[in-house]
Amino acid sequence: MSRTRFTRLSVLAAVPLATLGLVVAGTVSPSAAHAAGRDGVCDSGEFCYYYNSDEAGSVSDFTSSIDDYGTTQPSCYDFKGAGAGKGLCVKNNAASAWNRSDRPVIVYYNSNYGGASQTIQPGTKANLNATLKNNNASHQFYSNNQLTAFTFFVGIGYTKRQSAGMVGNLMQESGTGVNPNATQAGGAGRGIAQWSTGGRWDTSANDNVVWYANKLGMSPWSLTLQLKFVQYELNTFSGYGKSPLIASTTIDGATVVFQDYFERCGTCYTANRKAYAHQVYDTYA
Repeated sequence: MSRTRFTRLSVLAAVPLATLGLVVAGTVSPSAAHAAGRDGVCDSGEFCYYYNSDEAGSVSDFTSSIDDYGTTQPSCYDFKGAGAGKGLCVKNNAASAWNRSDRPVIVYYNSNYGGASQTIQPGTKANLNATLKNNNASHQFYSNNQLTAFTFFVGIGYTKRQSAGMVGNLMQESGTGVNPNATQAGGAGRGIAQWSTGGRWDTSANDNVVWYANKLGMSPWSLTLQLKFVQYELNTFSGYGKSPLIASTTIDGATVVFQDYFERCGTCYTANRKAYAHQVYDTYA
């Protein structure tokens, strides 16, 4: 299987965002966001920055992930509400936030979802931490697919640390949205684990996604089907690492086991996988 499609560092360094096909609120251009009617009022369903701490000052409200706020008017995302900071660009000017959406939102130090980060849970008001206060450059809505995968693995008996390690790997493989429709550009990888065509995606005897989907009467592109197939492979073939996985007691340990035994990647970007796994654990455990 090809394992090197997604190479950016989510929380470790600023690296340009790959084209992922994520199941998250999409990154949009400033013009598209303004056209959507950002009005400086923090409404239900929105993620909102405030110019001052403790949700004070002008508001800038969002309904989608933004990979770069821009730095100059008139093209930047700005504070629109009444109060201190109105009209200033949001980038490196926010001090607090209120997440009125139903998904966790990650605030990043760098553009393209890079550098240090802080997770703002649904329904939560928070001051940005010492690193991110007035140093915010992008934010990303978490996909419910992450929670679905995490909950699935916990539900079939894996610990929360083990489950986070597994989901961290799937995020590296298919994008942070754990996208079941992910297709490797110019390569063989398919689905959340990037199973390869000509192998575990469609031809390996009694061990391929398409065969298993037909057996269950489901679409091979279904997230549920692909999660069940991960379960099937782990339960059926000892070489995919179930025994060392269930023996793992740390997030990093589980991440490496799943990477080495199940994903069997060449260039693995292990640091990415571990960082994603810790994000999942911190958000959902």
